[in-house]
Amino acid sequence: MLKNKHNNYQNFSYSLKEDFDKSDKSICLLVKDNNEAVYVNNELSLLMESEKILVFPENDILPYDHFSIPEQITKERFKIINANQNKHILVTSIKNLFDMYPRKENFQSMGEFSIGKKISLANLLKVVESLNYMKKANVEKINEYSVRGGIIDIYTPLYSNPLRIEIFDDILESIRFFDVDTQLSIDKIKSFSLSKGNIISLDDMTVNMFVDNWRQYFTDIDERYCSMFQNIKKHNSTEGIEIYFPFFFNKTSSFFDLFSNYEYVKFNKLNNNIDEYNKFISNRFNDESVDTTRPLIKPCDLYQDSLKINDFINKCRTIKADVFKIPYDSIDELIGEYRKGQLKNDYVILTSTSSQLDKFKKNIFPKPTIINKLSKMDDSFNIMLNNIIRPMFVKDMNAYIIHNENITNTKQTEKNVNEQSRHIDIDQEFKKNDYVIHDNYGLGIYDGLEIVEANNRPNEYIKIIYANNENLYVPLNNINKLTSYHKKENLINIVLDSLSSAKWNNKKIKAKKRALDHAAEILDVESRRLSSSAQSLKIESKTLKDFEKDFPYIETPDQESAFNSIKKDLSLIKPMNRVLCGDVGFGKTEVAMKSAFIAVNSNKQTVVITPSTILCDQHFDSFLKRFLNFGVNIKKLNRYVSKNVKDKIIKDFNSNNIDILITTHIVFNNEIDFNDTGLLIVDEEHKFGIKQKNFVKDKQENIHILYLSATPIPRTMNMVFSGLKDFSFLQTAPSNRLSIKSFLKIQTNQLVKEALVREKARGGQCFIVQNNIEKMTSIKKEINHLLPDFKLGIAHGQLNKKEIKHVMSEFINGRIDGLICTTIVEMGLDIPNANTIIIINSHKFGLSQLHQLRGRIGRSDKQGYCYFLIPDIEIPKISRSRLDSIIRNSNLGEGFLVAQEDLELRGGGEMLGDKQSGHVDNVGMSLYLSMLKEAINKTSSDQIVLNKKTEVNFFDSAYIKSSYLPSPIERLKIYRKIDSSNTLAEIEDIEKNLIDRCGVMPEETINLISNKKINLRIEKTGINSIKSTNKNTNFDLDKNLDNKILNKLITLITKSNDLYTLSKENKFIYKLDESDSKLRRNNVNLLLNEIL
Repeated sequence: MLKNKHNNYQNFSYSLKEDFDKSDKSICLLVKDNNEAVYVNNELSLLMESEKILVFPENDILPYDHFSIPEQITKERFKIINANQNKHILVTSIKNLFDMYPRKENFQSMGEFSIGKKISLANLLKVVESLNYMKKANVEKINEYSVRGGIIDIYTPLYSNPLRIEIFDDILESIRFFDVDTQLSIDKIKSFSLSKGNIISLDDMTVNMFVDNWRQYFTDIDERYCSMFQNIKKHNSTEGIEIYFPFFFNKTSSFFDLFSNYEYVKFNKLNNNIDEYNKFISNRFNDESVDTTRPLIKPCDLYQDSLKINDFINKCRTIKADVFKIPYDSIDELIGEYRKGQLKNDYVILTSTSSQLDKFKKNIFPKPTIINKLSKMDDSFNIMLNNIIRPMFVKDMNAYIIHNENITNTKQTEKNVNEQSRHIDIDQEFKKNDYVIHDNYGLGIYDGLEIVEANNRPNEYIKIIYANNENLYVPLNNINKLTSYHKKENLINIVLDSLSSAKWNNKKIKAKKRALDHAAEILDVESRRLSSSAQSLKIESKTLKDFEKDFPYIETPDQESAFNSIKKDLSLIKPMNRVLCGDVGFGKTEVAMKSAFIAVNSNKQTVVITPSTILCDQHFDSFLKRFLNFGVNIKKLNRYVSKNVKDKIIKDFNSNNIDILITTHIVFNNEIDFNDTGLLIVDEEHKFGIKQKNFVKDKQENIHILYLSATPIPRTMNMVFSGLKDFSFLQTAPSNRLSIKSFLKIQTNQLVKEALVREKARGGQCFIVQNNIEKMTSIKKEINHLLPDFKLGIAHGQLNKKEIKHVMSEFINGRIDGLICTTIVEMGLDIPNANTIIIINSHKFGLSQLHQLRGRIGRSDKQGYCYFLIPDIEIPKISRSRLDSIIRNSNLGEGFLVAQEDLELRGGGEMLGDKQSGHVDNVGMSLYLSMLKEAINKTSSDQIVLNKKTEVNFFDSAYIKSSYLPSPIERLKIYRKIDSSNTLAEIEDIEKNLIDRCGVMPEETINLISNKKINLRIEKTGINSIKSTNKNTNFDLDKNLDNKILNKLITLITKSNDLYTLSKENKFIYKLDESDSKLRRNNVNLLLNEIL
């Protein structure tokens, strides 16, 4: 049914467009809130060029908030104020009218710089610094800049992406945009403009003004106890700085000052909305004034006068909108008339998803016309992709425009086909004072990078501090000997190893022995699996493509890669044993459904095991929708299914009448017959107990198994690292996804109130997690007392099916504002409108639990907020370690890092499950796992494998100069990438990226890259090292040297024994008398061309 009871609508946007066409100046439309602004923008975009429509965004913070205006909004505001001044429509909500703004010149660009312009690097830096940009190692946010050689990176809010400016010989040679995530250039441009980097600057003059104004305003406040004052005084940016906005300026502006040349219009009276927001500001002031360490400016001094705003709006012209009626009550009635050819007007049905558009095409006859612009309409019934709008009647076309959501109650979302997903970098680098393990010397503390001169040749070394302040300088070619060490949860005091003691060597010997025993145990289990076989599952490519076309989103490259690996596994008779790891919302379920589709098309059954009834229900609904058009019989089985239905489902499954069974722990009761099951999908395995895991282990011998997890459990991580479980990783974030802002806070009523109010103010919903069911009712009463209009529901595992279904339905459909719940919501729930989660007593949760709970929010393009609350008491150190880890790993895609850290924090016992785990903890998890992998390779293979670490040294300077790449953290990251590169393509990629980011490489960096290229050439050949001095170049040969290479070397010696010789120590000596190391490298490469 159409949503409006009488199908009567006002044609607001069409009337505004008619009005705009008649006007000779720009128009500013005042609306009640951001939601209406979005509707108007979507509607006008159908009727006119989108460049002529601007929406001034709300600041997305509360009055007197503890957060600052999000960067995206600041950028958008700068762009609008600097926009082309051709006639246009500006849409703004009344909330923006209350704010204070800087003078217009603070937003405007300061001239233009073009390619070929004569300007020195120093002079451009003076311009940048005069605009108060902050210097950083890497530019990631607006108001930041960095310098590397002749390249300046700068992020001005005038552009969507930061700028990379390259100057050579005082000429501006190149201007490029670059990607914040990859730090690589993406587009070239011919000119750029600069503006101030942010609305509030923290230069000396502005900070001094702030300090004076603050002291004059708060004469009775002791500034020593105001942390925000102290931070700003030290020029440190701080969240929530806007509460002191007027103190940073001699004079401020109103919204009307910024946009003075507009004709202001409105659709409706807005006085009630203005009065409500004014009251809201007063209430927020009263609520927040209780904190005396954060004194507040009075509303009359921080916000515009509501009486003046009302007076202004009363004088604004009201757009008169025609009222129209849609002749039909439902889409079915409309389609019915179309089929009869009796439509009296033309219709355009809009839909937000291509899958819905396809359904219209398939199900409506005669087929409707698909259009991409209203002007292309040439039939009485048209379908078009577009964002949500309110119904419109376009008089000059005699056509009704109705969005699919106006007709149905189902909200649909789809990724924009033009948007690129974002790849997440999960590399963790050593930071100064981190604990590290050196393979030869043991546990020390990383103390940064240091230039050391040896033989008159400077090189950069990694400095490690050991016991008794002993220092070890590690050459860059030994960087692979260093691994991170995370302190085990229950280990309070850490004792560093000594360079002069044999204790480390003894620890290592014991750990290696344990690794060999461990390898034998693992290989025994693996051999039993490999000796059995599963059915090969295959599918025709056309059938699979039909299924893939029905997916309403754009598949990420990671999803495609992971699925291709799974498809290959399924086609083999060797049973698949694969972990699919990906952060919440990264697309694991779609990969699993495609895998199940292959099984079904191979006439084999699929069982999906979930750890909770809620997740079981959600998967069941998702699978039903996804397989709707493919005739697949899907059933669910959990504890809420009645006995009669349960018996029938089990009978049907065992009789092979069910294709896919979505189930819970109930599947472990041995009533299910797995004889015809081809694929077992285990979702969130860390939630299952030992008995259930053993059940799954028993099935490994003849069934393909796929594990899905955001944070794999320690034993699974063990199998992954040791190479016995195949591993696929989804690390490409959806394009519009933002990292969740995470906070560890002492629980207070005011904090809870603020979090809930912020979310409700932007039309969102909240989770309040309380794992103590007995305390839920009291929490609900407390919140109702704080916020009487805040609607709450309660969900926990002791409710019956009907009660849980009702409250979850209320929450999903937006009829309640907050859900007080246990960890019942931890897994799988997908509610895009819920973007705040409050976790009470967060110190009582496990690390992976905390990550899963946080993953319930931030599943749309809105900023998510996660509050880890703890009581005002000292919490155990173990709990603190977990909370520190979850705050540290808050970026998108870091679930795998959480799992790694969880593994190390828990220690070896979690992985091995035995008393000998102390050997693991002594050497660190990272080193132990590399020992284990080596032991497995030795135990499982009789073949000689030449994979010793090779060394290439020309005894010259080979490092990245700090003048070329100033950040030590970035240099270490590049060193590790170079060391871990396995192909020439990878090293060339690093080389290209360095040139892009830093400019032409200096000689020392060229040497470093060249050494690695030679290193890659000799890997696995039996040449262990190449060491080249002014007099000789020595090739150290392995006893297992490739025979073809040996024969070629002997031929060279035979032909030119004055130039080449072979020593008793198995060294091939190239008697090259050359002081220039560059020439020596060239000669070595020419020699390698002959022998490899």
